[in-house]
Amino acid sequence: MISFENQFKTRTPASFSMFERASRHLPGGVAGNGKFLAPYPIYVKQAQGGEFIDLDGNHYIDLLMGGGVHILGHSSEVVMSAVEAQLRVGTHYYMAAEAEVLLAEKVSQLMPHIEMVRFVNTGSEATQMALRAARAYSKRDRIAKFEGNFHGQHEAVLISTLGAEGPEGEPVSRIDSAGVPRLTRDNVLVLPYNDAERTVELISSHADELGAVILEPVSAFGLGVVAAQPEFLKAVREVTAKFEIPLIFDEVVTNFRLALGGASEYFGVTPDLVCLGKIIGGGFAIGGYGGKREIMDKVVTPKTGLWNLSEQIFQSGCFSGNPISMVAGLAVLNELEKGQVYPPINGIAEKLQSGITEIGQRLGFLILVNRAASFFQVHFGVEKITNKREQLKADKKTADLFHYGLRANGIMASTHPLFISSAHTEQHVDTILDVSERVLREMKA
Repeated sequence: MISFENQFKTRTPASFSMFERASRHLPGGVAGNGKFLAPYPIYVKQAQGGEFIDLDGNHYIDLLMGGGVHILGHSSEVVMSAVEAQLRVGTHYYMAAEAEVLLAEKVSQLMPHIEMVRFVNTGSEATQMALRAARAYSKRDRIAKFEGNFHGQHEAVLISTLGAEGPEGEPVSRIDSAGVPRLTRDNVLVLPYNDAERTVELISSHADELGAVILEPVSAFGLGVVAAQPEFLKAVREVTAKFEIPLIFDEVVTNFRLALGGASEYFGVTPDLVCLGKIIGGGFAIGGYGGKREIMDKVVTPKTGLWNLSEQIFQSGCFSGNPISMVAGLAVLNELEKGQVYPPINGIAEKLQSGITEIGQRLGFLILVNRAASFFQVHFGVEKITNKREQLKADKKTADLFHYGLRANGIMASTHPLFISSAHTEQHVDTILDVSERVLREMKA
């Protein structure tokens, strides 16, 4: 730890200076908690492809990739060209523009189960509005979410993501943040992820009060890239359909990363509503929610005359559907549609998964590298993770130390899902594996 700390602090004096300056006006020196990595954040100067440069001039291979945003790499030429052209004709109109129509058409083309879609500005907005639409449609207030699934920062979903309470088969709602009212907790039924039998029993027994069930097909930030088991996902779909409870897939992370058709194509299970984000904005702020026309048209489409408060939701936003995000997202989807991105990025992620696993096991670590398509996460101290209770048994201290060592040696990573882009190369793979072995050897010593 002392060695990694010395390495890190020696190479990042400008970031430390900026941190001291930033902390006077930004809590923690950052605009969001995810950017703070102890002992202080790395401040980025510029980024290109699969790498970035910090204020000290250090080069890093970036495995965070904007939190999973840049599937084509930083400053992709196709995205930059589209954005530069749009900048010349306007950055924000408030009024509707052709770009949002084109992106909506492309989303529906690639994900046919999203018959109608609305664009917002963040993933949190996407899950918030999808839940609102589902409750308006079902006319029931309570929602169900799964223990360990992360759905953003609004109050209704800051429940039972970071920790766990109650029996494993019947979790108790747990508030994850100060400032969340206790009444919010009481309005959320928490379900055990990847436990089909208990989930079906709990949904069935609370069906008359549930307005929505939301889940991550691959639980990223809360569990560490843990996929839903196929039989579990099918069971959730069947029981929600039986009781006419709208099922929401939170694909803010997985949309257009698992496959062009998202989790529905990847798993063969179709939800009623889908939450979108990250990749779909091409590196610019975005979120989206959509799904069945029956739901979206009934409760989201504005009707003429007086607003029907008993049926329709309110959702708007000054920057929703802004043309910069729309053209950037369209450029990314057009590139993904060519079919040349997924095989190599999935292959690189697989090589890193197998390589880090082999190194760790050879050096005597109990190591687990979970992967889905082109993103993965490194865990220590456990042989498997399928739910929150198993994830809580992992050795977070060793994982923190490993990722600290990577950052001290020019690999941008944290105890956070790690993402591969089409800008990452075989040379990057070799470097990452070489650094990983050096770090693990030092930890072992």
